[in-house]
Amino acid sequence: MLVQSLVSYAKTYLEEQLGEIAFERKPVHFEIAVSPSGDFLGERKRVDESGKKFIPMLVPRSPVNRNAGVHPMLACDAVQYVLGPAAGVWSDESKIKTHQGYFEGFVELLREACTSTNDEALSACVKFYERSDQVEKARAALIEAKASGGTIIALSFQPEGFDLGGGPVILRSTVKEFWKKVYKRKSADRHKGAGKGHCLITGEYGPIAITHEPIKGTVRLGGQASGVSLMSFDKPAFRSYNWSKNINSPVGISAANAYVLALNDLLIPGDHHPGWSKEMIIPTRKDYGSVAFLFWTRDPSDEALVGVLNSADPAEVRRLQDEAERLLASVKTGRAEVLNAVDGNMFHLLAVSGNGGRLVVRDFFTANLARVKASLSAWFDDLRVADVYKHGLPADPPKLPSILFQISNPGERKNDNYQALITTGLVRRALQGRRLGHSYLHKALGRLRVESDKRLSPVRVGFIRLCVNDLTREESLKMHEELDNGQMTPAYVCGRLLAVYENIQYAASGDEIGVNIADRYFSMASTFPALAFPKMEQLAHAHLKKLRRDNRPAFIALQRRLGELMERIPGDGFPRQLSLEDQGRFVIGYHHQKAEDTRSVAEAKKKKKKDAETVSE
Repeated sequence: MLVQSLVSYAKTYLEEQLGEIAFERKPVHFEIAVSPSGDFLGERKRVDESGKKFIPMLVPRSPVNRNAGVHPMLACDAVQYVLGPAAGVWSDESKIKTHQGYFEGFVELLREACTSTNDEALSACVKFYERSDQVEKARAALIEAKASGGTIIALSFQPEGFDLGGGPVILRSTVKEFWKKVYKRKSADRHKGAGKGHCLITGEYGPIAITHEPIKGTVRLGGQASGVSLMSFDKPAFRSYNWSKNINSPVGISAANAYVLALNDLLIPGDHHPGWSKEMIIPTRKDYGSVAFLFWTRDPSDEALVGVLNSADPAEVRRLQDEAERLLASVKTGRAEVLNAVDGNMFHLLAVSGNGGRLVVRDFFTANLARVKASLSAWFDDLRVADVYKHGLPADPPKLPSILFQISNPGERKNDNYQALITTGLVRRALQGRRLGHSYLHKALGRLRVESDKRLSPVRVGFIRLCVNDLTREESLKMHEELDNGQMTPAYVCGRLLAVYENIQYAASGDEIGVNIADRYFSMASTFPALAFPKMEQLAHAHLKKLRRDNRPAFIALQRRLGELMERIPGDGFPRQLSLEDQGRFVIGYHHQKAEDTRSVAEAKKKKKKDAETVSE
């Protein structure tokens, strides 16, 4: 299913590249211009207006693996091929002879192309290489321009001077046609040993690819700079019945080229133009730690769902949720267009990382685009919680990186494998709706106890709410986003009680408090209430005595609230020990009570201000 989806992506978005498989787009660092007589006219650095990014160009694709042997490409190649060795610059002493071989192979290919096509630009290039003084001038110019071993250079034909007419030789139609023939011939020779068979991807009968092209763009994910493989049989232990290399998993040459082309396009960082189209910009990659999430739709769409997950822009989240509500309402009324949405556009997500020379597939799923939108909308609904710092109003939608930060410790944040596992699970929950397990709740609660200064973080508490509800099957035990007076769960009530005890302490002592009651007892109260609450009760009674003497209205209000909550504690007393889910309910109860208190205070101040304005009028 995965490879079929990638082939479909290539056919939909990269049709032009599939037709031009002998070429690829890569950044070309320099052009060196030659005249019709073979004079070196100068070099030009190919950078954009910012002067920082090199401009991509259509260049020959290698039909073979270039790790060994001499395999030049026509009119555009690495500096070692185009200008030969340069000791101490782009050629180590041990590489001089090798680079000289590259250079000679490059020039020989130019001569062959010139003889076959009679192209005037190729003729000028051949004359240039016949004049060693001009080649030396070009080499000196590139050394001065600080060219390195990874520099790619294109030969440029300039019949009327460096700044007029001409252009890269490889872009001329006759030169391109010649390279296509070379590519086809060498590619056929490369796959000759594989024979013919039925392609596992398309089912078609035809030539089988003996090896597949490398997949680039995984260096930051743990892959090799030279590329990685999705399907590879490079060791005898991987092979069966003496089949060689990829004959063990027969894939047709065209299908192999298509899926690699798709992966290379999807792995381009950030928003980009798929293929060579300038009309459509599609974000296809988002990295978290050592995992790249690659996402696309079967048919062109401007939906950037993973981008919303990452940015959590309130306006985008609201738009998404409004759309999900309309969809839900339409389903309930049985409208035909929604019932037919099952056959609508499809969303694909692939999570990958690198491991040396291999591409590691961590997750892949495909689903109806409408259902993915509904799942993402539910993700933000499930994370919503009242914000103590916004006077009890709903908190802003949390960003995925913020959640990751809140539930991991500093050591885990630097562990790529941990980030890969945890992030994959969160994205799966957001886009597929697959419930999270106990491990996520355990991590969130652990960090909350350690970072007491972030105990009221709406991001962390919202995530705890989501985890608790994922683990809860009974609807009556589900946690709401704000205070639920109908919730009688002992753990939830205990969390609310701790918030009341804290309020009593502040009302009695004000700014004189050093370590408050929540800082001292939170961890014990959220795990072993029967041990912690008797001690807090004694402190609360002492504070209430002071309040009754100094601030009777506050005493009456807090005493009433305390009594209401104590009536909800079971007859056998406080729970001895709380399960993991109940520990989450305790945290949510504490947070809900704190948010409700700030809301009440804000409303009282607002009412007092309004009354004062009315009196003054």
